[in-house]
Amino acid sequence: MDYTESYKYVKNSLKVTGINKKFYLYYDETNNFRSFKVDDKGFNADEHAYFILGGIAIKTDPHDIVESVDSLFSKFDMQANAQEIKFKHINKGSKNFIELMDKNRVKVFLNWLYENDNVFIHYNYFDNFYFSVVDIVDSLPNSMLLGLEFNRELKDRLYQIMKTDKEYFTNLFVLLGYPNVNNPKLLINKIIEKINEINLYGDDFYVEYLRQILKSAINSKFPLLENNVEGELIDNYSSLYTQSIYSFPNSHHTFDHEYNIESLLANNPIYVNEKLVDYIFDDSKRSRLLQLSDLTVGILRYWMSFLEKHSASEISNILNSLSSNQETNIRKLQQIMNNSLSVSGGFKVGSGSNDFEKKVYNFLTYKF
Repeated sequence: MDYTESYKYVKNSLKVTGINKKFYLYYDETNNFRSFKVDDKGFNADEHAYFILGGIAIKTDPHDIVESVDSLFSKFDMQANAQEIKFKHINKGSKNFIELMDKNRVKVFLNWLYENDNVFIHYNYFDNFYFSVVDIVDSLPNSMLLGLEFNRELKDRLYQIMKTDKEYFTNLFVLLGYPNVNNPKLLINKIIEKINEINLYGDDFYVEYLRQILKSAINSKFPLLENNVEGELIDNYSSLYTQSIYSFPNSHHTFDHEYNIESLLANNPIYVNEKLVDYIFDDSKRSRLLQLSDLTVGILRYWMSFLEKHSASEISNILNSLSSNQETNIRKLQQIMNNSLSVSGGFKVGSGSNDFEKKVYNFLTYKF
């Protein structure tokens, strides 16, 4: 399939920098539930656990850093019979992001990333619950009337409303067969009822606007919420793989084996500017760079869980009370992330709420 227009949109309309350059991109994934569903027992997976596809990016030929990678692995001091290093080997039982930042092998890995000018980290994250509900907003007339950023604010408000009473809305989803909604009028009325509870006086402009366009759509069809499989909110994550590939059409992409994704992509070759984009799937046991990508997404998983769990003020308080070792390692992670983004804005991609994106921004700009 030709993704030239999608690439042009990312490059020219979204103005994402550095995606026309040549990189060697390595990927692993974490929180891979294969699909995301809802039934009368709730979600089939933790809705707070974001799917992350990411890893390391290299600006030079991978052969040029073999010696450096070998030196790094020797510092990990793994057992002689270990076939590969996995995130669990550097995690060492850490229960959260702050504990993780105290681990010696994490420090060794961050030091290596920090000191290598040709190695960067990249990631594409996906908030399952957010993505599952935003089609409601996109189905509403006038949701795009004031532009994309306004539309995102409306999605953010709906998402926050639904998070305040997850059980209420999961039961409603099951009742209505969401995302194959059999009674859109009931869906709208139930959302409005919840809005009335939390925004009785219309203090939040975006919530009030959302309420008004919901009321105006009471008898409308919701085309994005028709002809879907009941209870199946996300059928697979192949779109993130496709997006990662076409966004860097001049790069070489290497993914850890994910066989259901491989079969889906095999039926859909990715072309940009009439050129087949170069990607392969490989066994991580044969690739130390894939193993380092596993470590990378593991660290990112703990980091995103930390941001998701805590409010902005809580995050600030925690970052203000770090040990010297924790602060040093978190500073380095922050600098690695920022340095990576200075090379390409495409090294950070996400489908999530504005509230979460603000936490990411606050972390990346935090003054220690």
